[in-house]
Amino acid sequence: MSNSTEIISTQKVLQCVTFPPRGFSLGFFKKGSTPWIYSVPTIESQILIIYLLTQLFHFPLKRIGFPKIASEIFAGLILGSTFLGRYKSYQEKLFPLPSQSILGALTTFGFLLFLFLSGVKMDTSMTRKIGKRALVIGFLNHLAPLITGMITVFALSSDFYQEGVTPLSIPVEVISIAKTSFPVISYLLKDLGLLNSELGRLALSSALISDLVGLTIHAFIFLIVIGAKNTIQRAITDAILLIAFIIVVIFVFRPLMMWIVKRTPEGRPVKDLYILIIVLAVLLSGVFSAWFEQTVLFGPLIFGLAVPEGPPLGSTLVDKLDPFTSGFLLPIFVTVMSLRTNLSAINPSASYTFANIILLCVGSITKILACLLPMLYCKMPLNDAAAISLIMSTRGVVDLASYSFLRDDKIINQASFAFMVIATAVTSIFVQIMVKWLYDPSRKYAGYQRRNLMNSNNKLPILVCIHNPDNTAAILRLLEKSNPTRDFPIVSNVLHLIELRGRASSVFISHQVQTKAITDVAYSENVILAFQGFERNHYGAVTIQAFTAISPRNLMHEDICTLALDVLASIIILPFHRKWAVDGSVEVEDHGLRTLNSSVLERAPCSVAILVDRGQLKRSTSVRASENVYCIAILFLGGNDDQEALAFAKRMAISGTISLTVIRLISKQDVSCDVDEVIDLDIVGDWKQSRSSWENVKYIEHYVHETTETALLVRSLVDDYDLIITGRRNNTHSPLTAGLEEWTEIPELGVIGDMLASKDLKTRASVLVIQQQQTTL
Repeated sequence: MSNSTEIISTQKVLQCVTFPPRGFSLGFFKKGSTPWIYSVPTIESQILIIYLLTQLFHFPLKRIGFPKIASEIFAGLILGSTFLGRYKSYQEKLFPLPSQSILGALTTFGFLLFLFLSGVKMDTSMTRKIGKRALVIGFLNHLAPLITGMITVFALSSDFYQEGVTPLSIPVEVISIAKTSFPVISYLLKDLGLLNSELGRLALSSALISDLVGLTIHAFIFLIVIGAKNTIQRAITDAILLIAFIIVVIFVFRPLMMWIVKRTPEGRPVKDLYILIIVLAVLLSGVFSAWFEQTVLFGPLIFGLAVPEGPPLGSTLVDKLDPFTSGFLLPIFVTVMSLRTNLSAINPSASYTFANIILLCVGSITKILACLLPMLYCKMPLNDAAAISLIMSTRGVVDLASYSFLRDDKIINQASFAFMVIATAVTSIFVQIMVKWLYDPSRKYAGYQRRNLMNSNNKLPILVCIHNPDNTAAILRLLEKSNPTRDFPIVSNVLHLIELRGRASSVFISHQVQTKAITDVAYSENVILAFQGFERNHYGAVTIQAFTAISPRNLMHEDICTLALDVLASIIILPFHRKWAVDGSVEVEDHGLRTLNSSVLERAPCSVAILVDRGQLKRSTSVRASENVYCIAILFLGGNDDQEALAFAKRMAISGTISLTVIRLISKQDVSCDVDEVIDLDIVGDWKQSRSSWENVKYIEHYVHETTETALLVRSLVDDYDLIITGRRNNTHSPLTAGLEEWTEIPELGVIGDMLASKDLKTRASVLVIQQQQTTL
């Protein structure tokens, strides 16, 4: 194909470019070869420069709370015509016009996939369950700034018109300011770690309503534009095509998606052929949406809503496409949009600029008040109400894209575009910093009430966490050994935790309230049935309340701690992050679960126990065990955590069906006697006196000279007992463990727990490590 030369006019400067652009160069060191005249090395250089400059901005700015989109916008402004783009040699070599077009098309394709995945992640069933607060906020958040914006336009009508501004520009600009994007809110909440908080769930529900309202108004405005530019008949035809497209998506493509889900066996991946067909259909939906005068992005978003969220289909699409889309193409898209911004187009002294500032301020303030006032009327705390108001007024990548497409269609001019880009950067920075300052979800976990085993009565409220069915048997055996009787009942709140995949919003389900299960809750069925069977076998002694939480792994601790607070739990029981095989080797090591356990230990509003299950808590080869007796030992070194462990052991020993040995380690080197040690002596003394007549309880004291004796003694116990209980003893220093802290591999278990859970220790004795509540004021 022969190359043709065309003259392109850009900003009143004639540039001569060659089409089609030449692809691959002959090499950087080839004599007489210049790599910058070839498209592939030029685009590769552009991507590299964009990423380096973005990271150079983001590295220092993230430490003061700036979002990543701000760094991407700053990088685009530096590389664009505002700064470096003014130099002709730089623009001709690194950012020539043909390569900008290719890079823009590539990143626009990434944004198209991003909107499709945003539609996939939207849980449209939320609209049937949204409460009145979210409904009111969603409507007011869009309609209130739209109305006040139009009033402002009429009041300042003479100031809005200048060169390049059409009568349609200002109403469209008002609609853009009033818009609230669900993907933008979702990503903000994810960055802030508020996705599964009460505030985050309310914001997502409100954003979904507001976005759907805005999408409807946006489509209607485009039809008006068509009627203004062409004819009424063309507008009616496009409206019919638009409605027909939505009907086909709902009644044809949605059933096909459900058919794919049914054809995929549980636990098996979706066939690659189905994924390929869906991606092709997404591209065709963009082409079709252009036929009825909508943007190419309208079709993919609507098509994404037809895909069932969550596993298997929604999660597979997100897992395969999202890393490349959101991690690679989308940041470049933001920078390219900003690169096309020319801040010199803004005239600070012009009345148009002043009118734009007034319009933006009126719209933003109205947005905030439209959320703030209803929340204050509903008795929400001022800080929380202000935080959600700011969240609902933020701007992001979807807004940038809207401004860019409006500029390309010459609906708004370069000055308006530059002004809105700066407004997006400033708003995103301000909102993120202020929300972090206003709202701290961990504040609710601290309280004056002590919720632990030492201060509990005969009725024991427990929260047990299940990540997979393998955890169920060990937890049930521990509950069975915890002496559930009518005199000492147990209220077990079972929380099944499922990682959020293929969804934008987290889900929390109480199976006592919600009987209609969604797709993922089918995975909770076996867990719920197992605990309900345990409840029937211990009728009157055990009460089971089941819950399911679907949330990101890094935010699951919020669900755990919030539920523990709501059900007034005295202790949370967590599974250990390691799973042992039958031969004693480590089969699975889940580092994400380990991070989760550490987060719960830091924030829990009650005591916490980590269960290290080496053999599903079945019978071990204990030399002390008789045929029907389960042998338990508690290692008591002193401190609050060991006192809590002793309180749990007391409850287990009451039934008389287990053999309990209390082993107290005493250091001969420590001759001092502080307040904590006096408390330990009182507690142990009272316990010995009250349990002296119990044949199933033994008390042993070991005097230890040095820490090596402690390690040898602990290791010698593992084959004598089925379960060993110990306190975590976090930040507690003792001569008994001096020096051993440096060798601790798993700090969340403490020194003694770490030794008992070591990979090198070949035993089937399980371990329960307990930490007393730390969040009291």
